[in-house]
Amino acid sequence: MKQVLIGVGSGLVAGSLALTLLFLGPLSGSNGAESETTATASALPDATVSAAPEPSAVETASEPEVIECSVAELEAADGILSLQAQVIDTETEQVLFDRSSDIPARAASVMKLFTAAAALETLGPGYQVTTRVYQDAADPSKIYLVGAGDVTLSRTAINKESVYKKAPKLADLAKQATAFLAGVPVSEIVLESSLYGTDSGEYQSVWDLRGLSNGYMSPVSALQVDGDRENPAAKDSPRSTDPVQQAGTWFQESLGDTALDAVISKGLTPPDAVQIASVKSRPISEWIDYMLVVSDNTLAEALARLVSLDTGLDGSFDSLTKAYTTALKNTGLDLTGLKVEDGSGLSKYNQVAPNQVNELLALIDEGYGDFEVILGGMPVSGTPGSLSYRFEDAVGSITAKTGWIRTGYTLAGFLVSPDQTRLRFTVYNLGDVTADNREAMDDLVMGFYACGADLVNR
Repeated sequence: MKQVLIGVGSGLVAGSLALTLLFLGPLSGSNGAESETTATASALPDATVSAAPEPSAVETASEPEVIECSVAELEAADGILSLQAQVIDTETEQVLFDRSSDIPARAASVMKLFTAAAALETLGPGYQVTTRVYQDAADPSKIYLVGAGDVTLSRTAINKESVYKKAPKLADLAKQATAFLAGVPVSEIVLESSLYGTDSGEYQSVWDLRGLSNGYMSPVSALQVDGDRENPAAKDSPRSTDPVQQAGTWFQESLGDTALDAVISKGLTPPDAVQIASVKSRPISEWIDYMLVVSDNTLAEALARLVSLDTGLDGSFDSLTKAYTTALKNTGLDLTGLKVEDGSGLSKYNQVAPNQVNELLALIDEGYGDFEVILGGMPVSGTPGSLSYRFEDAVGSITAKTGWIRTGYTLAGFLVSPDQTRLRFTVYNLGDVTADNREAMDDLVMGFYACGADLVNR
């Protein structure tokens, strides 16, 4: 039997992974028993090999050589805080590595895999959201802009793109409305965002308020424009505290002289109002693709609310656990202990076990339902997205959803090792984290990569 120990060498350049392979002679008896940050990933230098004694012909014939590869040193690194993980060989379905994988915990943005799955199960990949404008039946100068959950609606010019490619335009709504009004000036623009029960938008109390200023999250509202970004072309751009009011301001600007003196208010659309303009979003399959590639939190929350409404609930934060379990009930997933506080994974109170993530990954891998959409949107090492600067020694070999909140780094997906073994893995590194903790998690994943089929659970 050959044993291989993979560990981290001391005194190396930060972020580099040293692989020391220690080959011991044949043994007898039984075996002993992670908006996310990006940085240059672990390097994989040449392994150091100590040659084992030549086995005798008798030993070779009587005891087939077995290689065991351990990541014990990587698991024990200072940067690994509270580890939960599971690694499975996708061909044999053998569990190669397991650390507390059955305990529900905060998944960070890995939660977006469940959001995508729930949306595809309930809405379907072709689902589109329609934003409408209505005219008051009694007062033709009064119009209503009604949000239906499309956070991609953009104020960019017709020939310009926001971060959401081919998104519907406020300018198109304004053009249609102006044509219908036929010279009637607009005296009042009423903004309706009642779909989730809030007038202005709701920012969950547990979310870090720096999400607004740092530009990776907006308040949740059924009516907003460009995900409420200050700069519609920037992934991370400051957000406001009232996306509905902002939407009204930008719509008024799009209307031009027609609404120059209009008053902007919030309210409900009367049932006898007449529709005068509408635009449709891109299919949610495209939302899911972008959401996963760059980990867009605003899109995730929009999808979560649409899932809630489609399952007969009210679109609130409190409805999401029931909404997701209802949406995924026919998949066969064991959702025991699942707790969904938000669709983005920003809440530290989300609860999903690593083995549940791996179960979902198995369905994604086999192409269950429309889940191939999810696999197509997951970031790939060394390509644009949240894995672009990670795993530089495994470019193209790791496909995984990243996750980061201030109390944990997570990573879940697939890798193809140098021995061509395909592994399914989920790793949580939980605690008060810094970039060092992400690097330690990435080193551990590179250990899985180096071991491949020889990975042992110790």
